[in-house]
Amino acid sequence: MTAPHHHHDIKIPRSVLIGFGLLLAGVVTAVAIFRFSGMEPLAQVPEPDNIVDQRQLRFIDGGGGTVEVFEVNAGANDLLVHVIESGDGGFVRGVLRSMARARRAQGIDDEHPFIVIQLASGTVLLEDPATEQRIDLQAFGPASIEAFKTLLVDAGPRQ
Repeated sequence: MTAPHHHHDIKIPRSVLIGFGLLLAGVVTAVAIFRFSGMEPLAQVPEPDNIVDQRQLRFIDGGGGTVEVFEVNAGANDLLVHVIESGDGGFVRGVLRSMARARRAQGIDDEHPFIVIQLASGTVLLEDPATEQRIDLQAFGPASIEAFKTLLVDAGPRQ
């Protein structure tokens, strides 16, 4: 009994390689034209119309790995409204780290508040007015939305 013949020379037809190259060049060209033309993508973060609730919140690293959440009160001391315990709030921490990185890249300190916005449609947005960055939390699923909605509820009634 003889062993089957095995070799490593894989031959791809030239026409397939040319077609793949043309497809790749077309995609790169289309993306470049789109990016440099100033056109906006179809899927965009919604403008905050029909706002049901919104809060200006500052997030401060506390002792022992906690994150303290303060509601910004104009002309008064900020009000502690929530504490994210060490090991909890992984999604909130991750989003805030990402937004803080964008602030540091632009030389912006962390004294500026973030705004958590709930729209009538149920959509929850996290906005950073300092960097003009806005994240639609809908894209991350219901559990992620609830993590930020908790911050709205914990903030309690406004005066």
